Amino acid sequence: MNKFTKLIFFAVFLMISGLVYEGYYRPAEVAPVAASGRVLTVNIRALENQWKWEPNVIKVRAGDRLILKVFNEDGYDHGFALEALGINKRLFPKRETVIDIIVPKVGKFNFYCSVPCGQGHYQQVGHLIVEE
Repeated sequence: MNKFTKLIFFAVFLMISGLVYEGYYRPAEVAPVAASGRVLTVNIRALENQWKWEPNVIKVRAGDRLILKVFNEDGYDHGFALEALGINKRLFPKRETVIDIIVPKVGKFNFYCSVPCGQGHYQQVGHLIVEE
């Protein structure tokens, strides 16, 4: 058996094992969510010298396209992190940053400031609530 035949057998084995995993073993919470077709635009502000998000609770449905327009009112950097969805953006002073995502799963997820920014840094937390 030459190396190309072995490589083809290995590739076929990988594809079959992936299909078996997807069909029988993959947990439902990591399965892809069908896109809903809804587009939601949410304006968020990092309030000046308050270390708070306004609004600090965002409600969406799984499969929605969410466009976050985050404006940093402070004269120094902040960050916007939503670890559950793999988002971490730097927010420059007095500027708007746009974050565009399709919400893939149901749950309650925290978003927070990811750039150390002062005495209230650890209280700068909000929640993304994703419903069915």
